Amino acid sequence: MPDHVLRPFRPDDASAIHFLHAEHAAADLVDARATIEPPLDPDGARDRMATAEWAVVALDAAGSVVGWGSLRSWTEDDGTRVYLAGGYVAPPARRRGLGGRLLRESEAVAARLAADRAEDGAVVLGGNASTVQDDRAALLERGGYRHVFSLVEMEHHGSPVRARPLPDGVTVRAAVVADARPLHALTARVWAGRQFFELPTEEQLRDWLRRSELALFKVATVGDRLVGFVAVRRGPEIEDVQVDPGFQRRGLATALITQTLAGLAEREAGPVRLHTEGHDPAGARSLYERLGFQVVREYRRYRRPLSG
Repeated sequence: MPDHVLRPFRPDDASAIHFLHAEHAAADLVDARATIEPPLDPDGARDRMATAEWAVVALDAAGSVVGWGSLRSWTEDDGTRVYLAGGYVAPPARRRGLGGRLLRESEAVAARLAADRAEDGAVVLGGNASTVQDDRAALLERGGYRHVFSLVEMEHHGSPVRARPLPDGVTVRAAVVADARPLHALTARVWAGRQFFELPTEEQLRDWLRRSELALFKVATVGDRLVGFVAVRRGPEIEDVQVDPGFQRRGLATALITQTLAGLAEREAGPVRLHTEGHDPAGARSLYERLGFQVVREYRRYRRPLSG
């Protein structure tokens, strides 16, 4: 008989999940300032589990939550349908088969959902593990998953930098909510043809702008054309930087980033975080490294065909 019972997630489990992670944060080497996988608070746990297509908690013999599993899916711009298995097992409950059980359950749910949807494109299973999650990485690799790309968390020390000038003809202003449409068009151009990407909708970008502190969200324009932006939130974190392909290699990204870092240093905001693709398909990681950012952690993304 299994040592643990799995049951569907309930909203009141969110606090238990939060406290479970907080209790084992030191053992799990949790990065309190992470931007890719930030520590779960009760609201974050509730949102993550409530919006999943499948979500369960694992209970021990005393009825305490000792782990959880989830499954969510999306279709990337190249037509690939991804079913991402998430999960966590507290250190005292590890090495007893619970992680493998949660993963197998999520794979079975993904297979049923894919069959019901009659997917006609590529369908893959996904899993994530950072470079401090050796157990999770080993579990995925034993299950036939392979590492296909990484995201890297980077940090700038926050000391003053020399702000670089904007290219001729480019001006910068604070973003407004009405920029959602040109931001959508810009993002589509910047990410065209890239793997592992799902273009956000215009409404999602509008919601992002509404939630942002717009004084820290700067857009670069040439006349009426939006050609780039840098978005910052308190933390401080550079959420995103984009430059129109037609304006790349002109120093615009460097100007946006260095002017942002200079402004944050004046406020004595402290170290600045951001994240980007580890395999550096567009040269962003290399640019950040030249400007003084250093990698603090790598987050590996694993996949395997659903039929594998």
